[in-house]
Amino acid sequence: MSSLCQPGGLTKTHLLGQRVTCLQSENGFRVAIDALLLAAAVPARPGQITMDVGCGTGAAALCLAARIRGVHVTGLEIQPDLAELARRSAALSGLSARVDVVSGDLLDPPSDVTAGTFDHVFANPPYLKPGTGQAPANQARALATIEGDASLENWLEFCLARTTPSGTVTIVHRHDRMADILEYLGDCHGRVAVMSLIPKQGAAPKRVLVQVTKGQEGPISHLQGLILHEDDRRYSNKAEGILRHAQPLQMWDPGYVKE
Repeated sequence: MSSLCQPGGLTKTHLLGQRVTCLQSENGFRVAIDALLLAAAVPARPGQITMDVGCGTGAAALCLAARIRGVHVTGLEIQPDLAELARRSAALSGLSARVDVVSGDLLDPPSDVTAGTFDHVFANPPYLKPGTGQAPANQARALATIEGDASLENWLEFCLARTTPSGTVTIVHRHDRMADILEYLGDCHGRVAVMSLIPKQGAAPKRVLVQVTKGQEGPISHLQGLILHEDDRRYSNKAEGILRHAQPLQMWDPGYVKE
């Protein structure tokens, strides 16, 4: 990722090897690689309809649209100013025809996000429970970091309800919240895959990708983790391919499935 300062306290950040341009507030919530890894894990195909819940400034939505020509992405964002930045980012990236952004609350969703109509739904929910840690002074960062009126269970329920009967829901979250996610997904009647995101070889994972495929049954599959960095802090070859060259993160690839 590379960033350039823009007028009005905004920065222009280039993602996926310049394939995506994302406008962000200089002092607000900033995109991290979590969003890019999330987008890479969505198993969408050209012509399919997808939704990014809590899309922020649009990083994950735009990365998915840039990676897969012909896919359509609807972003839902509760903060109107971030939603507008996402729309502007889509225009700068040449993706406005396939990425639209709706302002709204998942607890009272707009009519644009009809239940059961999206082939794939993906989200990067707030990581912390209310009362956990110190809230950032910046409101946008606080809303993106700490759960508000919508709990993690509300996020998961919303995502599952918007997905078609054979679609997928993909979530990136803190690794220490994995048990909370799996507890809820245990009753969702779908096949669940879990992939830990590991900072470097031998380190404890900090993030996790969880994907549920509706309409399929089976035990939870704990996949091989993805190592993000080498010892010299360079991205690993797999991470480099995902983050700079728009390669997919195919969670069910045989290389990730444990024997």
